[in-house]
Amino acid sequence: MLEECLTLASEVYEEKGKAEAHSLAAQIALNQGDTARARSLIQEILTLSRARGWREDMVESLIMLGQLSAVEGDAAAAQACYEESLAVAREMGFKRVIPAGLEGLAVVVATQGEPVWAARLWGAAEALRETIGAPLPPVYRTEYEHAVAAAGTHLGERAFTTAWAEGRTMTPEQVLAMLEQPSTPEPVPTAKPSPPPIYPNDLTEREVEVLRLLAQGLTNAQLAEQLILSPYTVHAHVRSIFSKLGVTSRSAATRFAFEQKLV
Repeated sequence: MLEECLTLASEVYEEKGKAEAHSLAAQIALNQGDTARARSLIQEILTLSRARGWREDMVESLIMLGQLSAVEGDAAAAQACYEESLAVAREMGFKRVIPAGLEGLAVVVATQGEPVWAARLWGAAEALRETIGAPLPPVYRTEYEHAVAAAGTHLGERAFTTAWAEGRTMTPEQVLAMLEQPSTPEPVPTAKPSPPPIYPNDLTEREVEVLRLLAQGLTNAQLAEQLILSPYTVHAHVRSIFSKLGVTSRSAATRFAFEQKLV
């Protein structure tokens, strides 16, 4: 049926229909383990959607690319794709796909040893699905339940349930902020732990890290590569830094960094 759809779309030069058919074909290829074909199709959709300004298609393609990268074992690339998809979706109010982005990101961070943050992401996604009336599609349920069970076993049922409940009370923005302060079970301390560092102007630890590199003259693209973040995430950090410092230029932010001895 998809092949027939693609033929018809090509005959009438219907780019939108062709992109939607390719999206379905990419998902089928991914489910069948044909990662090479899936990547080729996803990249084609991304290129077309960026060129035509189809932001919804771009968001959905980034989520699929995140799934593909996770399957291939590239956690950093998967996380970057999910973060970018969520940033764009939140910016345009495209709530329907936000739960899928949160759930995909949860799988990635769980495999990176962050089961608490993963549980909160899943909890926030579940609450959002209930709010907007978008239940988890049955085709994804088996893989979803397997990932949740694995993380729950790793963390322990009680702690996992508590973290999940906390996630249900959080907005997507709040739960995504956990990236900057990942939470993992800690052993019972033998001495009083050191208090977290306090930075000027309410800057977070991640924002200070971005500011230090910015002060060294790195561009946003170089910052994204250095920190293994998506360009959208870096842009959001830089914008937040400028807002907190009350500046509008990189040179002013750099001067602040040197005056506060952050570099």
